[in-house]
Amino acid sequence: MLKKRIEEIITLIAEVANGNFDYELELSETGNEMDAVIAGISMLGQELKRSTVSRDFMQSIYQGVVDMLLVLNTDYTIRNINEALVEATGYKEEDLVGEHISVLFNETESLRVLEAFFKLENDGKCLNTEFLVRTKDQKDLPTSCSFSYLKNSKQDIDGILIIAKDITDLKNKERELQEAKEKAEAANEAKSSFLSSMSHEIRTPLNGMIGFTELLRETALDNPQARYVDLIKTSGTTLARLLNDILDLHRIEQDKIEIEAIPFDIRSTTASHLEPYRYLASKKNVALTYTFDEEVPQVVTGDPTRINQVLVNLVTNAIKFTDAGTINVHCNAQTIDKLLGEVVLEFRITDSGIGIPLDKQELIFESFTQSDQSTTRRYGGSGLGLAISKKLVNLMNGEIGILNPPAEQPGTTFWFTVKLAYQEEGAAAPETTETDNTFKLSEDTHILVVDDNPINVLLMQEVLEQMGATVTTATNGEEALQLAKTRSIDLVFLDIQMPDMDGMEVARRLRNSSFINPVIAFSANAYKADIAKSLQAGMNGHLCKPFTNKELIGVLKKWT
Repeated sequence: MLKKRIEEIITLIAEVANGNFDYELELSETGNEMDAVIAGISMLGQELKRSTVSRDFMQSIYQGVVDMLLVLNTDYTIRNINEALVEATGYKEEDLVGEHISVLFNETESLRVLEAFFKLENDGKCLNTEFLVRTKDQKDLPTSCSFSYLKNSKQDIDGILIIAKDITDLKNKERELQEAKEKAEAANEAKSSFLSSMSHEIRTPLNGMIGFTELLRETALDNPQARYVDLIKTSGTTLARLLNDILDLHRIEQDKIEIEAIPFDIRSTTASHLEPYRYLASKKNVALTYTFDEEVPQVVTGDPTRINQVLVNLVTNAIKFTDAGTINVHCNAQTIDKLLGEVVLEFRITDSGIGIPLDKQELIFESFTQSDQSTTRRYGGSGLGLAISKKLVNLMNGEIGILNPPAEQPGTTFWFTVKLAYQEEGAAAPETTETDNTFKLSEDTHILVVDDNPINVLLMQEVLEQMGATVTTATNGEEALQLAKTRSIDLVFLDIQMPDMDGMEVARRLRNSSFINPVIAFSANAYKADIAKSLQAGMNGHLCKPFTNKELIGVLKKWT
């Protein structure tokens, strides 16, 4: 009986050893020592069963993960890899098991992997680090790798787990985005170059047209002739404003407009800009008025040019779309912070014109847009003024919008705000400069005008000679350099864009030849960057085409 029981136990042990963990022996009723051995073996079998099921379960997960998995021994040799790594690299498991991890990386990447192991040792993990994995055919596979320790039941380090995600698609998209960005930047650069070139090509003849119109107005004209000359000047001024609008819009889009912060008298500056438009409005039987609340400070610090550009855009729109009635410009102090010395000014421009439908009011602030195409046909305009005004107001930390008039009341009210610093009462207002129609140069003033355009040369010569200067002209850089050497020149007006030798090079050569008198860039390039380049080349100032007498006199007063 005992022998038979021992044979049954041996059979049980053999079955368990062969993986038949569910093989069972019946226990005796007495519960003797043999039964205890049988129970122990059966319990071991069930533990082995659970362990094997768990191992198989983890193995199925390990092989089913879409990311590449590597298990390393503590000496950094490869213990296991999954199917995803086999498919991605072309290696078989037997090619890698037992090999050092560096077999999957080139020399440079191996050093970076070593750094990752240092980080793993210090921090207990190293996550989402990019590496190039070397495939069996010696190609680089971009991956994002995470490193972590594997620990046994005693929490001792038993190995290292590396999860590597193939990021080829991500890198391709990044490259495509970078290429698209570079193409967009190149297109913007080409656009800037084109606009700069077109600015020069348009401003050059425009300068001659407006300049000679001014000279013609000073001659004896009968009434029809004077009216025709005024129309020519108005057309030229309109074209110049459109050109400026296009350049301004482009500069704003390229973040190339800087808002100045200079003190100025808000009342007198606004008045000087709006006064000419009272005359234009009166010709349409429209009364233009402008008023200020008493709380508005006298002297504020901001950008008077841009504030008045917005104001003039809105006023000219009001004049354009008001056939009769009134236009009122009112400025009030919306908020005043005496502690910070800041004021938010609100301007309201109210007209009795045709008005703007509610469903079109947001649309009109878009570039090249008006509320109705029939409006463009009837009243003209490019649709740029409001778009530029909105962008400028935003740059000045303000807002712009429209107020709806009461029911059945015609007209429109535009408003905009700007935040400005202000000075307490009693602060001296900055001096304003007016055009000095009696300005004359001293008789011995000798000016050299250099421009490849004969019309601009003739215009400058006529204007400067009327002011009392002796004028010498040159149509290219070489001629200008020779004249500067052989004659006593007090001031040079130098065109920037000329064939063979541009104005920048002429200026540099003049300075290298010890010419110390002022050189003024006389150019159609209106960008600040272009002006800065001319100053870096050795020039002293800049006169933009087309110029006004006020601008020219300002330059002459400063440099003669």
